[in-house]
Amino acid sequence: MRTRRTAVGVRAVPDRRGLVPLPVVRGATALTAVLLGALVWDGSAWVVLPVVVAAGAAFVASIGMASVSLLLLVVAYAVNMPAGSPWLPVFVAGLHAVFLLYLLLLPLPLRGWISGAALRAIAWSFLRLQAVAQPVAVLALLVDDAGSSIVAVLAGVGALSAWVLWLVGRPPPGTPDRA
Repeated sequence: MRTRRTAVGVRAVPDRRGLVPLPVVRGATALTAVLLGALVWDGSAWVVLPVVVAAGAAFVASIGMASVSLLLLVVAYAVNMPAGSPWLPVFVAGLHAVFLLYLLLLPLPLRGWISGAALRAIAWSFLRLQAVAQPVAVLALLVDDAGSSIVAVLAGVGALSAWVLWLVGRPPPGTPDRA
């Protein structure tokens, strides 16, 4: 297919090879969060709540929506999944993927394009995170009879809350430093 050229030889439509539409990334983020919600709310009508929040968090640039979505997933897993569930490594990987994608999407516009190189950089961050998280998840499965996981859930909620407070307290990008 040929593209139209203007009088000076510049393409009328920019070349978009190597770019991914942001709605596709937002949709993948929402789908991952929805699948995790369906996993932890197995058969309950309450699954509607994390589904709506996850979709909203992926398509609305809101720190609050992203935080509530992550908290709904973590708390639902702790409450609804039995100790020693073999779904733990899958859930950990999915939760971290959703977390990184929310971080990516928060400052970006609703529509637009993102480079494949940026997505590959995010994928490498995800893999580095999983290199630590997956052995910990397997270790947690091996010692599942060690008692309740309430301490781990509280630590995760505390870490997420600290991240949200840090994120909210940061000055917006492009704001000059105050001396």
